[in-house]
Amino acid sequence: MDAIINNSRILLEKMCLGCKYTYHELLKICDFTESQLCFAILFLIRNGKISQFREDDVVYQLIEP
Repeated sequence: MDAIINNSRILLEKMCLGCKYTYHELLKICDFTESQLCFAILFLIRNGKISQFREDDVVYQLIEP
């Protein structure tokens, strides 16, 4: 569980640099395995930190506090 929380923190820090990201963009900027990224995304969605929606592709975006 500690690895998921740590990866989620890293993901949030990387996402603060931009606006919206696709799954593949997040894989590239975080340098995570697919499993690590999936767990980090799920953790952040569940905790209300990011949202997931569909445009041309599925995108992830920070939720404003």
